[in-house]
Amino acid sequence: MAQQRLNTLMVSSGWLMAVTHRARGYRCWVITPELAALTDGEIYPTSQDALEAARSLVYCSTGPQIDFSRCRLYD
Repeated sequence: MAQQRLNTLMVSSGWLMAVTHRARGYRCWVITPELAALTDGEIYPTSQDALEAARSLVYCSTGPQIDFSRCRLYD
């Protein structure tokens, strides 16, 4: 099994964001205040890209609720 190394670790409002590195690229991880681990499963070419994905995961989990009542499906 390939060794994974911690590249970046950030904390924001009780959320932990991490970027790890393997030979193939970088991955993002998020630990929620409830200690649940989240990842999008993607491999990114740079640590900056992976960190931006981690920030997006946090925003999607804490951002404003989406109102789907106004959405319409079209054929």
